[in-house]
Amino acid sequence: LQSKVNPQRAASVASSYLTRVMSNDDKIFIDRIGLYTLLRALSKSNKFEDAVMARKAWEWMEASDRVNVNLTSEACNLVTIAYSKNRTEEAAAEVLSFLSERIHRYRQGDEETVLPTKVGFSAAFIPLCATNRTNDAISLLKIMKALNIEPDVGSYISMLSAFAGRRTTNGAVQAQKVFHLMKEDMEDVPTAAFNAAINACAWVSGSPIVQRKALVVAFDLFEQARKENSYDSVTFGLIIKACMHLSRDDDSRMKLIKPVFELCAEEGLVGSMVEREMRHLASRIIPGKTPQEFAENAKDNKD
Repeated sequence: LQSKVNPQRAASVASSYLTRVMSNDDKIFIDRIGLYTLLRALSKSNKFEDAVMARKAWEWMEASDRVNVNLTSEACNLVTIAYSKNRTEEAAAEVLSFLSERIHRYRQGDEETVLPTKVGFSAAFIPLCATNRTNDAISLLKIMKALNIEPDVGSYISMLSAFAGRRTTNGAVQAQKVFHLMKEDMEDVPTAAFNAAINACAWVSGSPIVQRKALVVAFDLFEQARKENSYDSVTFGLIIKACMHLSRDDDSRMKLIKPVFELCAEEGLVGSMVEREMRHLASRIIPGKTPQEFAENAKDNKD
């Protein structure tokens, strides 16, 4: 049903059914599969009220003596995933409250308290980092480790990706902080993490000093990616995007982008993103159609 129905419509139906279940209507039945199906529907919605309903339903299931449903960490994940679809202050506060209550109870000796897996914790990082609550996300990361829930690459990429998508003055600095934590935990940093961090820099806005700092961080990440052979055509596209967004004028952009493009072309990594970003330059570096050999290794190249 969920695959055929609009996610918002499916969530609305799920919310309505759960409201009836929680109203003490004995005629309404729910089992483990039903609960998971309803929570999954709510987790696919981008409405804040659907995330709130997912939490209410979860907490009602914990306390109710009317149902006998075995609550699991995977189901708990669906609550935090529902909040992750809302990059708002309200969602950040709610998801942190939900997790903090559970962690407190667990640490107080209630071993029956169900905690999410690293997937659920990682989902919580998204609204926190997207609303400038990176320190809270990092504190949560440390708690994960203390609980022997080891973060993985996806945990850090969730944090890094959340810095993009809205204009901030400190996105580059925050991304750099998270990236350094990732380097401490992991021997090899994947290309996707470098790309997410560089993209965070590209979204910075503010004074020329702020933008210059973001550009320095972006190039530092770019050089690290090349040194560790952890880059692709998208990495080049993102560093060019950062140059386009963070430079003061077209002359400054050209000075930064030309050597990057030449290196990109030499490695055959001129993909769709590189070409798309460079269309915004006042003057083209390569007049006419891009030679085929410039793009032979670009995975994001259009056929």
